[in-house]
Amino acid sequence: MAQAMFNMTINTAIMERFDRIYATDLVYVSNCWKLCGDAHCCSFARYKARFKLIARTPFQELPLLPGEYEYLEAKGWLQQFGDHDHKVSEYTVDDHVLKIESIISRRPGCACDHDTRPVICRLYPLLPVFALDGALTGVESIGIYEELEKLAGLAPACQLTDIPFSELPKFLTITSEIAKEPLFLFYLEAYRLTKQQVRATLSAAQQQAPNGDVFALFEKLLIRKKTLEHDKLKPALSMLIQQFQHHYGPRFTLYREIT
Repeated sequence: MAQAMFNMTINTAIMERFDRIYATDLVYVSNCWKLCGDAHCCSFARYKARFKLIARTPFQELPLLPGEYEYLEAKGWLQQFGDHDHKVSEYTVDDHVLKIESIISRRPGCACDHDTRPVICRLYPLLPVFALDGALTGVESIGIYEELEKLAGLAPACQLTDIPFSELPKFLTITSEIAKEPLFLFYLEAYRLTKQQVRATLSAAQQQAPNGDVFALFEKLLIRKKTLEHDKLKPALSMLIQQFQHHYGPRFTLYREIT
């Protein structure tokens, strides 16, 4: 019977990377929540309201980098999320079990406090795109709601479109810390591949029902657990694991490996 090895320890280097990221107050535009009119990224309420079944109870799910939950716990910053759950999912790829973590907060309004907000909140709405060696090659939209906007032909709810020159050094500070940790790079790229797969599935479903509402299509696929084509995603993630193992050697270690 396969045995799983699980390392919950965060090494000092990763703690220091989080320290530098959390000390970087990247704010693209002061009071940007006023631009969209409803602090869009703190609730996505206008889009969640379009669903009939899911998201009836207000909540916000914040994806975490590996070790970020333990970092927040060590700092005593979990209380900021109020009534929350630590969601942990596992996804098996070949001989590896990927550990996917997020915080689900039911705190009214913003899910977190500004000064101690997670990495995903500091970067939103931009997802940095890296080469295998950690070089920053570009940015793209960070979440699935942005993909739904594009498929539906809607104007972006978030009004931030670029990085002001004054904030660029802060963005580069955060991305450079991410680039120093192969595990962070891997999970961001794995997330990006997964997001692309969800978009492709939605796009195909939309072509089958061109007059349908893309939000309704997304909800139906999500409820039926058909947003992902695992026979396509798993080979892509398997190749990604192999690329990271070849490039980084022992520096790249997944939290869970089946032996």
